[in-house]
Amino acid sequence: MRSDSLSFNKQFSHIYIEEDAAGFPLTERICSFFPHAEKIFVQSYKEIFSRPRQSYSAQVSSRSLILAVKKDGLIYEGSVMCHDFDQRWFYYCTNVLNCIYDCEYCWLKGMYGTANLVIFVNTDDFLKETERLLKEHPVYLCLSYENDLVPLENMTGLLKEWAEFTVSHPNLLTEIRTKCADREIWKRMPVSDRVIPAFTLSPDTVISAYEHGTPDLKKRIEAVNTAAEQGFHPRLCFDPVFAVKDWQKLYTEMIKEVMTNTGPEIIRDVSIGTFRLSRDYMKKMRRAFPFSACVQYPYTLKNGYYGYDDELRKTITEFMTNELMKYISKDKIYTLEDDANE
Repeated sequence: MRSDSLSFNKQFSHIYIEEDAAGFPLTERICSFFPHAEKIFVQSYKEIFSRPRQSYSAQVSSRSLILAVKKDGLIYEGSVMCHDFDQRWFYYCTNVLNCIYDCEYCWLKGMYGTANLVIFVNTDDFLKETERLLKEHPVYLCLSYENDLVPLENMTGLLKEWAEFTVSHPNLLTEIRTKCADREIWKRMPVSDRVIPAFTLSPDTVISAYEHGTPDLKKRIEAVNTAAEQGFHPRLCFDPVFAVKDWQKLYTEMIKEVMTNTGPEIIRDVSIGTFRLSRDYMKKMRRAFPFSACVQYPYTLKNGYYGYDDELRKTITEFMTNELMKYISKDKIYTLEDDANE
């Protein structure tokens, strides 16, 4: 499935609702979005989401939706394996668990082992916890960390609510990471320099091979431009970069296409990263996806994470940096190697 706006056909025919989640405004909004779905009440979302021996492959074409109340772990410190963009107080939140897209390399497949989605409906508690942190120090908060919220926005309205919250809290910086190409979302979003649309971009060859269900590069570029036209300063994320056949040629052509069709002046910054995955998640994914080339590749294990060996990772990072410097200044380019050396 490839589209610029996610289709929910055959998705969410069953909605499981925690008893504690009944009556929340977001619960009612989502249920009204799926009037013909079968509603099933449960005591805990984990009864469905965390069942043992689930099959992602069997579920991916007909996911179930689970509505729940998040009682703890609302905000987490960001991982050292992710870009912090020189932000001291780096956090992420978990309004939604799991992603509607089907990227073969996604670490969520190793973390959860299910294709079903959980949406936590007690949004006010997430906002209150963020306010508590803001009383202590500024906060850089990634909203789409264990999910992609953009293709769910018409159903949930979460991003608009977070954007309004960000506008009213001067010490809050929020990032919205996405592969979605729904351009209308950015037209409805409150505009602020502290709300960062962050678009993951890949060559079409990589998209077709590994990023199933996601829009092609051209449509993602159009979404970048729409966000910029509304007044946002988008972030471009070339992460992960894969050393596929003729990768230098593919990524050179991709960077040229992106930069000539957007304009460096609209770009806030750029991130570069290569594939990386924890040992435990890799073990689960290799067992679950025996025919996935990007999962079964003989990566190197270092400090508990699988990835390309140091030499290849350095080669990729330097190559991407040099290509990008043809269009933007180096101070706008962030790499994980830079983060590690700080």
